[in-house]
Amino acid sequence: MKRSYLRALATITLLASSAISFAQTGGITSGTIYSLKAKAANKMLDVANSSVDNGATVDTWTDTKSDAQRWIVKLVKKNTYTLTNVGSGKLLHIIAAPADSVTLDQSDDTNGDDTKWVIVKASGGAYILQSAANPKFALNAGSSVDGAPIKLATSSKTDAQKWIFKKELAQEVAPTLATATMAFDDWYNGYQVEAHKGFWDQAEMMETVLDAYEVTKDPKYKDKFATLYTNFIKNHKEDWMYNDFNDDITWAVLFSVRGYLLTGNKIYLDKAKDQYDKMYKRAFNNTYGGGLIWYQGKTSKNACIEGPAAVAACYLGEATGDSTYYDKAIALYSWSKIYLLNMATGKVKDNVDINKRTGLLRTSNVSFTYNEGTFLGAATMLYKHTKEASYLQEAKKIAQFTRDSIYKGKVMNNEENGGDLPGFKGIFVRYARKYTQETGNTDLVDWLDLNAKVAYNNRNSHGIIQTKWATRNIEEAPKPKSSFGPSTAVSLLFNTYPLKM
Repeated sequence: MKRSYLRALATITLLASSAISFAQTGGITSGTIYSLKAKAANKMLDVANSSVDNGATVDTWTDTKSDAQRWIVKLVKKNTYTLTNVGSGKLLHIIAAPADSVTLDQSDDTNGDDTKWVIVKASGGAYILQSAANPKFALNAGSSVDGAPIKLATSSKTDAQKWIFKKELAQEVAPTLATATMAFDDWYNGYQVEAHKGFWDQAEMMETVLDAYEVTKDPKYKDKFATLYTNFIKNHKEDWMYNDFNDDITWAVLFSVRGYLLTGNKIYLDKAKDQYDKMYKRAFNNTYGGGLIWYQGKTSKNACIEGPAAVAACYLGEATGDSTYYDKAIALYSWSKIYLLNMATGKVKDNVDINKRTGLLRTSNVSFTYNEGTFLGAATMLYKHTKEASYLQEAKKIAQFTRDSIYKGKVMNNEENGGDLPGFKGIFVRYARKYTQETGNTDLVDWLDLNAKVAYNNRNSHGIIQTKWATRNIEEAPKPKSSFGPSTAVSLLFNTYPLKM
């Protein structure tokens, strides 16, 4: 059992044992976890976007079984309670002096009546929550729309102010093996991933299946990968050189060589070696002093081919014992440090190309998680191979740039627009795990755990988590259209699970 789960149980036990012997509202047990459903709106009392921050709005939402919709009710004086959100550990709080239309948020304990609630029995087994600061005003849920903010209203005892309390059991807090497994099954089966016919997005989803196998060693994932591999060859032929995107081919090489390293199936290795060698031969030229062309017939050299190709070369070097693959990885990584990788900051720029107007080189300044991830992986793997400290220093810079400069230590909450963007973050967390395990650096662990916890609490009622991990999934019926974006959270949950046992 994970320590995070034990901490949650310990918190509940502490709240239960600390209840003073005041008279309790009939039917309410201090220290117990409850979900609260608005009788009129038929929605759950919920912390918006499963936030763990002070000041996060409290709203109503469809029941997703999230800890953001569960509350520990603690008696503090006669019929008066605090409600602590299980997901965030913060209290239900009014933001101003009680009045009509005053909204609610969550807060640390203020020790004031703004976090205390008088719970009064109503008809039909429901309850009314009145503000302890002024019981003339009660918790009101007047809208059935997901995300409608909760407000105070003059006590009226109408159904809009009635709440159904349901006792709930403590559940595991992501990342755990159980939460990763549930997320995987809901995603894989819900989207029928084996029937998907895409190229690079399917390649990345196949890597997510390999993540599950690598972490758990459960043969069911090995079998799923074998089926996916057979289907991929059926859909995309034995030779992938008809695809002009050199990065697409490299992503497929990655699932092939990883498949070999994890299963020992030499068919996968033969495919990886054959396709990598062909891709490298056609993509490499000395324009700009080296590197690989992103797309045949174009002049742009992009991080999305240089980073994955360096990682794939390291894997091939490991799989074959052929050191020339490591030579290629070193060359690609070293060339990238001239144009794409800022060694001082850890920022990976997206591409370098010729400005057609001036004839001069120009470098895109945008950074994406998958580029940061593959260069993090390349630096980590080259450090493991060469034992050169500079690679370790650069890996640490890349890791910390992603955490601190791109996301300010908060949950990753972007890259949702466009066909490719939603699938990027799953690649980053894959290499964040490799960096953590192979270097022993733990600087990303707490941040990744935060991402996993919030993302899992933001699943929808189908168990699907969209790629904006800090935003509640609004597509309840039936689920987001693409399977690629939701695969990133599955990668997140498996790749964070072994980081803190």
